[in-house]
Amino acid sequence: MSRFSFSRGALRPVQPSGVPAGRLSRAEDRTAVPPLRPRVEIPLCDPAPEQEARDTFRARGRFLARQDAWDELAREIRAADTGRVMTPGLTPAASLLAEGARADVVGAASNAVARGEPATARAVLAALEVVLEETPDCPALAYVVARAHVDTAQAWRGASLPGQLAPQRRDAHDWHMCAATALVDRFDPFEHDSPLWAGVRCDVLETDPRPSQRVADDYEDYIELSPGNPDALMGLGRDLLPSRFGTWEVLDSHARRVSGLCRDVWGVAGYALVYIGALERDIRALMRMDIELFVEGLHELLARHPDQHMANRLAAFAGLTIVRADMARGDFDRLSDCFGWIVQDHLRELHPMVWAEAPIPGTATPAELNEADQIKRGKARAITTLAQYYAAPLEAGRRLVFTEDGLRIRKAE
Repeated sequence: MSRFSFSRGALRPVQPSGVPAGRLSRAEDRTAVPPLRPRVEIPLCDPAPEQEARDTFRARGRFLARQDAWDELAREIRAADTGRVMTPGLTPAASLLAEGARADVVGAASNAVARGEPATARAVLAALEVVLEETPDCPALAYVVARAHVDTAQAWRGASLPGQLAPQRRDAHDWHMCAATALVDRFDPFEHDSPLWAGVRCDVLETDPRPSQRVADDYEDYIELSPGNPDALMGLGRDLLPSRFGTWEVLDSHARRVSGLCRDVWGVAGYALVYIGALERDIRALMRMDIELFVEGLHELLARHPDQHMANRLAAFAGLTIVRADMARGDFDRLSDCFGWIVQDHLRELHPMVWAEAPIPGTATPAELNEADQIKRGKARAITTLAQYYAAPLEAGRRLVFTEDGLRIRKAE
């Protein structure tokens, strides 16, 4: 682990006039100023345990697929799925194995999408479907194929809504979504004790004529089968947005309902996770959110999972998402202060990939970056956000030093 310093020659956002020191400014108020003299010193953990675990499972899935070891791949996916095996950061291992297994095929299909060749993209996936023809009743391999179709459909869609696509792209998108749905209809998640199939069933909701009538039930099935998976709760939040299949009122009522259903696993953190999923896509979800319940949920989330992956995940969320809120000053300050206590009470090291991948509502996802550029992006995001929040002591000549015992604000040497 190395120590990363933010020092002379870097840029930071200035604390706007009228904004108290120690609080994040609203996004529209942030500007850049010349070099920051004091330093932010924080141990850099790269690769972090979560990233190492994800890379290991993905590499294993890719290796087995390249070796045509489909029977072994199916056994390992099945064992990880039924065993609810998770990475340190609570990512399902089965989904990562499957992601690695389809990576080459999805990469080739995405290249065909970039060239505007729907027939080529179909042919690429047809080669993968040949594997399934030999074992048509294998849920693990069928999942790999179904998710490959979903990934390819998403490549055709890009950042647009399906209704905004040109006819050729819309037809190609719909074809792959229908192919995935046909597989989903063959495998019951409860019959196969499979969170994977519960999750992909939620991924194809838009192919249903009335998705709003089943979105809550499908996600409750997913959460019931994998209550310890935070992605299930966050996915519910995203899909209950008005731009998807819900309303603001339905979002809040189901956040409360789900929080009750999985209280033994998450406590009130379940409410916070549903809203994190919604807020990362649309900051207007704050309009209906119970702020005090949400903040309580953040505290409980870190109490139940006090690891550095979660600390970085929530610090990035608080520092990059909440600042885009447009709300009353008191409510904004209450949420903005979350960044301070998360950093001071929980953050001990920087996981740059977490910060690099953190979604920011209302901004386009950048083109795919290589790992080195991702790490640079994550460092810059984290240090800029810390420098903004602690602008007052930094401008007074102090430096921020993160230790195993917590954050220390010290005189510059």
